[in-house]
Amino acid sequence: MSMMSTSRRQFLQRLGGAIAAGAGVTLIPVGFASASPNTGQALTPGDAGSVPTYPGDPGFVARSPEELAAAKASWETPEYGYYTGHNPANPGTAVDSPWQLVAVNASTAYALGYFGQGVALGMMDSGYRTTHEAFQTGLIVPVRAEGVYGTSGFGYRNAATPGNPFTAGEPFTVAGDQARTTDYSHGTGMLGVTSGIRDAKDQHGIAFGSTMYVAKTGGSDTQSHGPFHDYVYWHTANKALVGAGAQVINSSWGSFVQTIDRARFDGRGNDLGVNGNLANAYQVAGKDSVSPTAMATIVPNEYLKDLEYQYFFFLKSYSRGGIQYNPHHPGLSFMDAIWDAIKDSGTVNVRSSGNNDWSNPYFRPAYPLFNPAAEGQWVAVGGVQPPTASNPEYTKQSGFNEAGLAKWWTVSTPSNSVRTTSSGGDTNYSNSSGTSPATPVATAVMGVLLSRYPNMDAMQVRELMFTTANNKMSDGVRFLGTGQTSPSGASIAWTAPDGLPDDRWGWGIPDLAKGMYGPGQFLSPMTYDMDKAPLDVWSNDISQIAIKEREKEDLRWLAAYKKEGIAYAGEFSPNVLNRDGTLDEQAFVLQGILADPAVQAITDGHPELYDKISYVDAVKWRKRWMDARAAHIQHKIRHNLYTASLVKQGRGTLIMTGDNTFKGRTTVEGGKLAINGSHASSVDVKRGTLSGTGFVAGSVDVHSGVLEPGLSAEEAASAASLTLTDVVPGNVLKVGGDVTVGRAGSLAITVSGDHDYTSVRAEGDLVLGGELDLDIRARLTPGTVLTIMSGDSIKGNFHSLPERRVLNAGRHLLRVSYRHGDVTLTVVRTLPGAGSDRV
Repeated sequence: MSMMSTSRRQFLQRLGGAIAAGAGVTLIPVGFASASPNTGQALTPGDAGSVPTYPGDPGFVARSPEELAAAKASWETPEYGYYTGHNPANPGTAVDSPWQLVAVNASTAYALGYFGQGVALGMMDSGYRTTHEAFQTGLIVPVRAEGVYGTSGFGYRNAATPGNPFTAGEPFTVAGDQARTTDYSHGTGMLGVTSGIRDAKDQHGIAFGSTMYVAKTGGSDTQSHGPFHDYVYWHTANKALVGAGAQVINSSWGSFVQTIDRARFDGRGNDLGVNGNLANAYQVAGKDSVSPTAMATIVPNEYLKDLEYQYFFFLKSYSRGGIQYNPHHPGLSFMDAIWDAIKDSGTVNVRSSGNNDWSNPYFRPAYPLFNPAAEGQWVAVGGVQPPTASNPEYTKQSGFNEAGLAKWWTVSTPSNSVRTTSSGGDTNYSNSSGTSPATPVATAVMGVLLSRYPNMDAMQVRELMFTTANNKMSDGVRFLGTGQTSPSGASIAWTAPDGLPDDRWGWGIPDLAKGMYGPGQFLSPMTYDMDKAPLDVWSNDISQIAIKEREKEDLRWLAAYKKEGIAYAGEFSPNVLNRDGTLDEQAFVLQGILADPAVQAITDGHPELYDKISYVDAVKWRKRWMDARAAHIQHKIRHNLYTASLVKQGRGTLIMTGDNTFKGRTTVEGGKLAINGSHASSVDVKRGTLSGTGFVAGSVDVHSGVLEPGLSAEEAASAASLTLTDVVPGNVLKVGGDVTVGRAGSLAITVSGDHDYTSVRAEGDLVLGGELDLDIRARLTPGTVLTIMSGDSIKGNFHSLPERRVLNAGRHLLRVSYRHGDVTLTVVRTLPGAGSDRV
């Protein structure tokens, strides 16, 4: 289907029909697995070019720039919500409506016709209430998979005695629509944020047009997810989602296990009475807590050593002698199972950062810190509070975990009083708080962006979400949080320079308005294969600020590691034994360890030592993750991965209209690339076409493709219809450096009149050797001189066209000349039927 020959209305209607027809799927990813749709209303194409509708739905898709504002407003119904989350039709100021859709500017995407259609997402959670009115759609599909537990253990450790047992050799079934008792409460709320249908009721999902495949964690959100789960179960469940086609998997569940009160109990679990261990306790205040004792049972996560301890404890628990050791997957945790399930598919895992007051996310969202190969498929999500009458701006949630060491893969989204579906009844809705509801906001944003960019994979959309995130207040100048403080009095302002992630916020709040207009930066070399949608327009300015800063940061780390070794990571956690095997006086005990019979058995009755890490293991395991990071940095250096560059592939046309300041080369390997803005990068053309009316600051080298300056009015109109932004037609492509047309390349010039023709204007030299292709569409006046190229000097000539050679093109005889830095064609004579043929 060609966008050139299909109207915007027809295009959107066909997309709507396609997703309505594709609700069910069968798959066998691990053992046996299947995905079965619910019965109910599937999305259908809307009326008069609109997206899927309900009776009386006011939402419509704009067909012109003049309609865009009204189209956006048509989606901003009470079900869409309000800036503060309060419906002004109701008394009071309580949050009683969604605000998450407003925060991510979803109405702009909807007004342009993008709502997740054609996109498959996944959700790993506690199951969901299948009978809820918001889920009566064929686009919510429970995934089923079967397997056998490889280890035994307990899922719940939020009390002294662990619960929710599973047993090695016991069969299990992953069933997203089946839950024990009321375990589905958490998953019901998360599913509403992404996928609740738009039906003029309480709220709707952000990516309501996507297909959501749902798998179950095997428990509720109160499970202690680390490190007490089975590799096989988690690999099976996540592999089922990947097998169903999920491009993004939402993972909002669980906290790291807590400690017993560190102010009362010592590192051996001895009860010293209230505050009896306060003098020796590992008391960490957290980022914003006023009192350290407020965090006395929350596993510390303020410093690298705290996060590293969690990594160590995972390794110990899944290695030989650990309670979750599986000889078929030695040393591999349930987090490694998730990574193993997604790494070959390109699926992105989106994870909640945690609801405690630490400077870093917990191990699960920070997983790429210790396995850097996973970073490109990982997103951590922190929290944002809604505006209030006294504070009319979005505020960083100071009580939840910050971006910290995971800032390069973190975003912050609505996390407080997020209006969503409730498991209390089939028509119930309620507010949900925490980084749990924040996470599906980010997942859903990616779903909408994937519908906007069908030529991108999830990893590329992830980077686009990061680089178009919002870090400005409504005045467009001040950083988010300026003048606001946490309970401790610390500023929660954005402190990073523009273009870089912040230590608190990460990349900021995802912005679907800006995200509709292309990447904001390239965070890695970008290969854009346009093998699906035939046309795309990027009007954002694309820079390289972050990738170059990341390069500096990584090279500083690598140099320091080479010089200092593992000492560069600092001191170990107090739960790492001293070199002589003694226990640090600040050591602590994790919850649910002392009463675990499996731990009792493998520790000879000393369970209090199970959560301690030997010095030898700590040294070995620290070296493992630091070596992995060093090797990853070296790999990026060897493969030039710190270069912001673009490779255009596929048959489609990409038009770039922004002020692009990335410096890595741009290569055209297929289709057409039109530069209509400014472009700092040099361009190599291979088997494709370079066109446009903008400025290429570097050189242009046409190896085996076509240089076709200009953009026709028809092409500009088609491009403008995609995002309803101005795309200006014109004839001249300017180049700041040299222009080379090699022997296998060609220059294509269109002539529409004596003074209306395309051309190249270069500040550097012209090096010619390929073909000249003329398309003359009008009768020309003899004596007219067409300057089709100009430069500082000229070397060579077009194939078979030496100086003063006369050629016949479009029933015209034209004399070619290469003098004074200009390539000119002088009209010598006009023949009958002039203006209809090509050379």
